[in-house]
Amino acid sequence: MSEEELVKRCIGNDRHAQEFLFNQFYSDLYSIAMRYLSDHHDTEDVVIQSFARTFKYLKNFIYGGPGSLGRWIRTILINEAIRNLKKRNLIDFNEEVKQLDVHYSEADGLQQLQAQDIIRLIERLPTGYRTVFNLFVVEGFSHKEIADKLGISESTSKTQLKKARHQLMVNLNEERNYGTV
Repeated sequence: MSEEELVKRCIGNDRHAQEFLFNQFYSDLYSIAMRYLSDHHDTEDVVIQSFARTFKYLKNFIYGGPGSLGRWIRTILINEAIRNLKKRNLIDFNEEVKQLDVHYSEADGLQQLQAQDIIRLIERLPTGYRTVFNLFVVEGFSHKEIADKLGISESTSKTQLKKARHQLMVNLNEERNYGTV
């Protein structure tokens, strides 16, 4: 069934189509939400809230070709994860800008990491760093878009990203010293 047909059937309250949509996107959405929230229970809540919003507003979805439904649902999920973090005051952005002089080289060994190693390192970041890092590096949002989504300045977004990258390198070096990577 095409995405367009799936949307029409879901809007028409076809329970089989709704279940199909849920099953089709659940694991990807769970993985994305976990990157932001790092807690299974919060992640489950956000995924379920995102599906509730998806089904509620599906009539407003405008089909834009293959993959557009997935992008639309992913956007709902990211916004729901950010709303959850803000509501619980878990994002703490420190406006103080400290000059971080970080240099990366091939010797850092990032290219040798497995995906699960990178995810684990990202999950260890403070919430503000992790949120900006995910939005910028993984999702591809600009600093302006991130600033608008999070209610912060563009310079705070840039600073949080720089600090996140620095902290990732610190975490990587710590894990290397302890032999866990």
